[in-house]
Amino acid sequence: MEYYELYEVLKSHFDSGKDMIELKELNVTMESIHFESKVSDLLYGSENQHCSKHQQKLSINEKNYLLYGHPAVDIKDFEIECNKKFEYHILKRADIEITAGCIFFFHGLNEKKWDKYLPWAYELAQRTQKAIILFPIAFHMDRAEAIWSERHHMMEVVNFRKKKYPENMNYSYVNAAISSRLEAHPQRIFWSGLQTYSDITEVVKDIKSGKINSISREADLDLFGYSIGSFLSMIIKMADPHRYFTQSKVFCFCGGMTIDRMFPISKYIMDTQATVKMQSVFTELLSSDFKSDSRLKHYQTEALHPQESWFKKMLRYNYFQKEREERIQEIQSQIKAYVLEKDSVAPPIEALNTLQGGYRNINVDIEIQDFPFEYSHMVPFPLAHKHKKEVTEAFHQFVKSASDFYNN
Repeated sequence: MEYYELYEVLKSHFDSGKDMIELKELNVTMESIHFESKVSDLLYGSENQHCSKHQQKLSINEKNYLLYGHPAVDIKDFEIECNKKFEYHILKRADIEITAGCIFFFHGLNEKKWDKYLPWAYELAQRTQKAIILFPIAFHMDRAEAIWSERHHMMEVVNFRKKKYPENMNYSYVNAAISSRLEAHPQRIFWSGLQTYSDITEVVKDIKSGKINSISREADLDLFGYSIGSFLSMIIKMADPHRYFTQSKVFCFCGGMTIDRMFPISKYIMDTQATVKMQSVFTELLSSDFKSDSRLKHYQTEALHPQESWFKKMLRYNYFQKEREERIQEIQSQIKAYVLEKDSVAPPIEALNTLQGGYRNINVDIEIQDFPFEYSHMVPFPLAHKHKKEVTEAFHQFVKSASDFYNN
């Protein structure tokens, strides 16, 4: 079966709305699990702001949030109900009732649908015999407001941004919501990441207590990250909450670098104005030790939050380089990156800089590939029939690389 055919079959069944689907001809089950996030109190708009670890009230400085007068993008994070109650999905081989391992699979920035990831997850499940947990990052996939994908409403936001920032580039209705929200408060990257990180630890507790029937309580836990999902995977691995991920392997696809060495300016990801604002705010926060954001400073103070403070060490390449590289060196055999030569969003040289270190003295395996067809960061495996054989071959080469890494 060609890549595009596998994509079509999986997509057509995935959207069925059923909690459990079995495709006998493909030897796969797709299960949807309802989940409620326990840490939404961390989010902007909650009246209950405090750090439970230190029983300390941490008030949000609302002046730090830029408001546009557009309710669709000004909505307070705490009020987004679909971000608190949502579904995640498990793909596994149908001929294995209970898997002995699982891979947490994280998508890219500004993604609203799992479609493109289904063949990746399917093939990983077949080759590794592990369950693949498709878990949505906060405010993405089912956790994103439906209006953020509606062309009519988002074109109003685009027109507003055009007028407000005449020099702005790469705006579109697809990236209007995320560009506005991250420009309004770039620190949302941390709070949504922290919520996702906390959600994942709850899923691990569910696995270990036997609440997820398809995965063994003693299952090995691994991580797969694409693009910004690699950034999250690396932080989970470095922080190792509850020592759940000490033995975990991390596969970074089109990622693995610090956030300042990713260039997400794209009509599909973020516009220029939002990207520049995000990078400048993080630079200012790091250089002033988070002086202007006391709540974030609390969570980025290593003495108080040694795990959560790995976030700041992955923000800018030239900050905390020594600490970051020492940690990556400790876990070097458990990380692999697979990057694409013509990827302008996540350039391979930056994966080398971050994961192998400035002096190339860290032994992380980084595989750099260049496919013989037109591809991009957003679409590594195009669905066009023109190069179907080459795309299928490249796809199989990629999943072999990942599954060999997990299986060895």
